[in-house]
Amino acid sequence: MKRILYLLLFISLILLIPFAIQQLIQYRQLPKSITIATGKEGGRYKDIAEALGDRIRAEHGIKVIYKSSPGSEANIGFVQNGEADFAFFQPNVIKETSDFSDVRMIANVFPEVILTHVRKGLGHDPFVGELEERKNTTIAVGEKGSGAAVNSEVILNHFDDGSMIGNRVTKSYDELISGFNSGTIDAAIVTTEENASIQKMIAGTGKTKLIELPFAESFVAKNPEFYIHEIPSGFYGVFPDPYPAQDTTAIAVNAQLITNSSVSASMVTAVAEVLMDPDFLSSNKLNDLRGGGKDYASSNPSLPFHPGANHYYDPELKPLLNPDFVDSTESLRSFFVSILIALYLVFRWLKNRTRMREEHHLDKYVRRLLEIEQEQVDLDEAGSDGSETLKLEELLDEVTGLRREALITFSANEFRDDAGVECFLMLSSSLSEKINAKLTRQRLCAQIAALQGKVSSPEAK
Repeated sequence: MKRILYLLLFISLILLIPFAIQQLIQYRQLPKSITIATGKEGGRYKDIAEALGDRIRAEHGIKVIYKSSPGSEANIGFVQNGEADFAFFQPNVIKETSDFSDVRMIANVFPEVILTHVRKGLGHDPFVGELEERKNTTIAVGEKGSGAAVNSEVILNHFDDGSMIGNRVTKSYDELISGFNSGTIDAAIVTTEENASIQKMIAGTGKTKLIELPFAESFVAKNPEFYIHEIPSGFYGVFPDPYPAQDTTAIAVNAQLITNSSVSASMVTAVAEVLMDPDFLSSNKLNDLRGGGKDYASSNPSLPFHPGANHYYDPELKPLLNPDFVDSTESLRSFFVSILIALYLVFRWLKNRTRMREEHHLDKYVRRLLEIEQEQVDLDEAGSDGSETLKLEELLDEVTGLRREALITFSANEFRDDAGVECFLMLSSSLSEKINAKLTRQRLCAQIAALQGKVSSPEAK
């Protein structure tokens, strides 16, 4: 029984080896380099990504590679494909999370406000103006692959009910500035963090004004990823005229920091610690994250959290193994366990076969019992002189001694499981009874012979 327990313990230790290795890699080891997908020049993705990378490089000595990107839609694709380890994105750009099974969330970082800048002198509302007027409106909707382009299409289709009203063009940030300066752009729907430099640059042209999104509450009710956000009067400038001229209702969506599930938990935890550092939050004007803390960072997740992020939010909650690793190695572990079981069964078969070929420890006792049986048979046939009685008594004592010696040698498990032990005990008991019977008969015969001698003697007559 002890051997089986030791063997099971050994197998368990063997099975734990790959998990111990994974534990070391997953939670203790930092990579030599990481890749962060950024965003467009003038946007907050690029500013915060570079600030985050610089802090990681300074604190952990890790090489940081920046990958240029137009925005959210491209960023989540880079992370899914393993081209980037970290990136920012807005959750409304994905329709099916199953398409991004390897992407994990770290934190909400800042609200991305969606602001509509229109050319001064535009005599109609680009959203709810007259149909003929809107048809001839040139609206910049953001570059392909960006979250701004996705947001613009969602907003315009909400007001146009799916029709293609307005001349929608994709423009870079530099092209937006030149377009407003030249008057070739009538309106631009720009999605950034409210402190992004592009918003201030558009305001600085002096050619635009900021307008509210009509029926913002109804839009948010139909699109729960978004929420209402207020831009206070004069936020982007107060001289010579405040921009915006009055408090302006806009909509916003949280920008989230994401990573790939294969990135080590220690690396993700290190990034979360840098991101949530008060000095980093203050220097990068991440006011919502600074004010909301972990509650804001972990609220309304659009994707499953990475284990490293979970460990940061709740240090007590640190799973022994990465669930993704366990799932991915299930087939390998099943195969490995099957091999071990097969080896164990072969080992037991070989051991039993070897044992069957060897002499059983009962063999010497049984063999001696059979010899004693033959000797007592010979004594029974030889006659009835007094020496036979002495010999039978010696054989009876030897049977008793063999039985005692065997009982001392046998274990309780052998008494329960080994049929040979039961056979030996029955044989020894039977032989003892047989010898006792012969001893009794020999003694009776000797007494009868003695009586007959006395009767036939002359004195008796």
